[in-house]
Amino acid sequence: MMTLADLLPVSEEVGDWAVAACRGDRHPDRWFPHPSEAFDYAAETCARCPITIACGAYAADTAQTGVWGGCEYRQGKIVR
Repeated sequence: MMTLADLLPVSEEVGDWAVAACRGDRHPDRWFPHPSEAFDYAAETCARCPITIACGAYAADTAQTGVWGGCEYRQGKIVR
């Protein structure tokens, strides 16, 4: 089974991602909600994460889609 950590970028600097609250999450679909779906699960997980700012910056810098740093992004832009 794929975990959310499998979706995180591969990097020589794993320090930040190693402490991500989502690391090992077995529900990656909850991080990529449809526009009509709530993303409470992901937002609650992000609320206890020490790297939310870096995570959101990564999403914006690399045009990600999904929940990153407690916000939902579409192609690197915050939508909610």
